[in-house]
Amino acid sequence: MPTPSPHDDVEQAELYLRRGRDAMRRLQQARAAVEAVAGAAESADGLVRATADGRGGITGLRLNPRAMRLGAGALSRQVTEVLQEAQRDAGEQARQIVDGALADTADLPPPPGEDFIRERVEQIARNLL
Repeated sequence: MPTPSPHDDVEQAELYLRRGRDAMRRLQQARAAVEAVAGAAESADGLVRATADGRGGITGLRLNPRAMRLGAGALSRQVTEVLQEAQRDAGEQARQIVDGALADTADLPPPPGEDFIRERVEQIARNLL
């Protein structure tokens, strides 16, 4: 079996680096997309609305003035449910983005082993004889 030339090794390394850079770019785009996520939810009666970001943080809560007519317990439950639903919505959007980014980077080849360069140098040296 012929020994790959050093030029072949350089091409392989450049290909690996290019694929790595592409993967990093896609992951950075995914990160920006997750930061832009806005999950939203609204109570069935429309009195409570909430929004959440891609990390699950609450970014907004709006109560219709008519919501104040609800008892404290009912309002509390409704607010909690709507906040949680907004967080679930944002979380699902973020998961879809991350899953897509991971699928896009699944084709990365494994990195060369730690002994790759030493073994290649020894192989080339043996072939000189």
